[in-house]
Amino acid sequence: MAGQHRIVAGPQPVVQASHQPLVDLIRDEIDGAPERRITFARFMERALTEPGLGYYSRSDLRPTREGDFLTAPELHPFFGRIIARQLDEMWVRTGRPDRFTVREFGAGRGTLAKTIRAGLEADGSALAGALVHESLDLGTTDPTDPTDPTQGVVGCILANEFVDALPVHRVTIKDGRLLECYVTWWDGRFTDRLAEPSTISLAAQLAEDGVTLAEGQVAEIGLASVAWMTAAAQGLSRGYLLLIDYGHPATELYGSHRAAGTLLGYRGHRVVDDPYGSVGETDLTAHVDLTALDRAARRTGLVACGSVTQAAFVSALGIGEMLQASGADPASEAEAYLLARSAVVRLLDPRHLGAFRVLAWARDAPTDPPLSGFRPGPVPER
Repeated sequence: MAGQHRIVAGPQPVVQASHQPLVDLIRDEIDGAPERRITFARFMERALTEPGLGYYSRSDLRPTREGDFLTAPELHPFFGRIIARQLDEMWVRTGRPDRFTVREFGAGRGTLAKTIRAGLEADGSALAGALVHESLDLGTTDPTDPTDPTQGVVGCILANEFVDALPVHRVTIKDGRLLECYVTWWDGRFTDRLAEPSTISLAAQLAEDGVTLAEGQVAEIGLASVAWMTAAAQGLSRGYLLLIDYGHPATELYGSHRAAGTLLGYRGHRVVDDPYGSVGETDLTAHVDLTALDRAARRTGLVACGSVTQAAFVSALGIGEMLQASGADPASEAEAYLLARSAVVRLLDPRHLGAFRVLAWARDAPTDPPLSGFRPGPVPER
């Protein structure tokens, strides 16, 4: 999905759905900033994670994105069981350590952690006795500094639909020059202002990606996601890093067909095009630059060991067989089977969840043959 919010020079209609205390804080920061502006990345950071006020931090909303954006773990326990199967294989490949730590980013209410453990128990995996689950979430920890690198874990770093919610800078090309979209306050609301980039890292990341933006094209650059990958990877002593998100290689992410960028908001399971209309009430997200993440991972010494669609990943790990077994179970009610089938269809749908990317990297752990979730095979008919 491509974002529709265009960078403009003037105000847009005022929307009275924002969380006012948060609006006031951000406005105060803008008023005190040089040139009375802040980067969009800073705006997004505060809108999502400002302590007690941001979307992920407010006790009166939810500490997760589950309220406005349905993630795979909430669809059905099958997804957690799929992840459990991949973790079990990772555990075996790392020599069945007595303590196998899964450090999950974006854990939310812990749905995935619970269904992973239930899946291990359902499959009779001995990993259930060795598993230690660490849960980290937006709004409760600094996502770019997840752990002391000297306190690395043996196990798996897991990030499911987490990186897309990290702050992004917004840029465009005007008269052949790269400009950044800043956030300012004008005529009673937040709006855009174009100016010189806040850091040379923006142009540097595009250059490393081998990307040249077209005149007038709007794009998001995830410096925070690269910082997160670097820190998260350094927290892995031995094992694997597993990432699931909606993203693309840089050449596709910044293609001309995404001239308006990919920034979107979600509120009440509806798409919100204007990121300034309901500040603190909306989940903001942008598609992930997989090229930049892979580059950051490799620079820490990780070795890439798989990249497939989510549909291929869950299929390779047996989601079709799980559904068949559910249907054949005489104790399974028809309604439960239909719910399971609906969830599987959504996970395989190439227009939505099935198109998400699943990537893995390893440190001091076997990569050949490929992990089971990354082995080629047919995706079942939906």
